[in-house]
Amino acid sequence: MKKLLEVKDLVQWFDLTTDLIDRIKFRAGKFTLEKKHVNAVNGVSFSIGKGEVFGLVGESGCGKSTTAKTIARIFEPKAGEIRYRGEDISKYGYRELLPFRRKIQMIFQDPYASLNPRQKLADIISEPMLFHQVVQDQKEAEQRVLDILEKVGLNREHATRYPHQFSGGQRQRIGIARALAVGPEFIIADEPVSALDVSIQAQILNILMDLRDEFQLSYLFIAHDLSVVKHISDRLGVMYLGYIVETGGKDYIFQNPSHPYTRALFAAVPTIDEEVATTATELKGQVPNPIDLPSGCCFQARCPDVRGVCYQEKPPLKKIDHDHYVACHLVASK
Repeated sequence: MKKLLEVKDLVQWFDLTTDLIDRIKFRAGKFTLEKKHVNAVNGVSFSIGKGEVFGLVGESGCGKSTTAKTIARIFEPKAGEIRYRGEDISKYGYRELLPFRRKIQMIFQDPYASLNPRQKLADIISEPMLFHQVVQDQKEAEQRVLDILEKVGLNREHATRYPHQFSGGQRQRIGIARALAVGPEFIIADEPVSALDVSIQAQILNILMDLRDEFQLSYLFIAHDLSVVKHISDRLGVMYLGYIVETGGKDYIFQNPSHPYTRALFAAVPTIDEEVATTATELKGQVPNPIDLPSGCCFQARCPDVRGVCYQEKPPLKKIDHDHYVACHLVASK
C-alpha cells in the first residue's frame, strides 16, 4: 500500500519555565540556568496508507492528541519529520502549508468548542470552501453545503441554525461536514465519539466508514475505547508516555498483544468472561513524570516482568511477525 502520511521520530515538548527568574537555580555552590519541559511525544514513528485507518490508543495523557495536533501543525514539531505524499511538511511556513491544510483536516473531540457560536451552520461549512477556493461563488457553496449535510445525516433546514441549537451527536456531524467541505484526503479524528452515547457513537462511526469508502479517505483515529478502535481501524499503534510501544495490523495485535502494557490495556476492558477476568494483569504504580523520563524502557516502573536490561537500555521497535512490531526487551524478534 502506498504511504500517504509518514511520521518519523516526531518529538514534541512544552516549556514550563515562564521567565528568567524561574530558570535560575543555586546548585553545588553556583547559580545555573535550568529549563523544565513536559516530554509529550518522544520519537514517534508510523505511516498511514491511502484509504487506511490507523488507530492510536493509550491511557489519557500518553500523547495521542498532542501527536495529532503536531501532525496537523497546530503545534510546531520540535524534531522529526512529517511526510505527506513523500514531502516533508514539518518545517513549512504559513503559505507553504496552505495546500496541505486543505488536504489534511481534523475532527475534534469537543465539536462545540471548535464551532463559532455566532455563525449559522451554512456559514461554518461554506467558509473553508470559499477560503480554499474549492467553489467558484457563494451560490455553488450553498449547494455544496446542502449536499454535504445530506451525507452526514443532517437536513437542509439545519443550515440556518446556530451551534447551540444542536445536540452533541449533531454537532459532531457538523464537525465531520466541515472537515469534508474542502475535499480532504486525510482526516485526523481526535476521539470523535468519546463524549457521545453508545447508540450515537455507532452512527458517527458508520458515517466515517461510509465516507472513507466513498471518497477513499485515510484516517488517523485516536481513541481510548478499544472496541471502537477494533471496529474502525485497519492498523493499530499503542502509546505509553509519549512512545509507541506496539504497532501492527489490528488482527495481529488483538489476537496476540505482546507488549506488557498492551496486554494490561486489553485486560482492563470490562468482560463477563470469568476466566479472562481472573487472568487479567493488573497494572501497579503510577505513570512516570513526563518532566523527568526514566532511562531505559518507558514502562519499567509498572512492568510485572521487568529485568535489569529494562533499566539500562531503551528497547527499539522490533519485528515479531508480519507488520507487527513491539518495543520490549523480553519479546523475541522474528
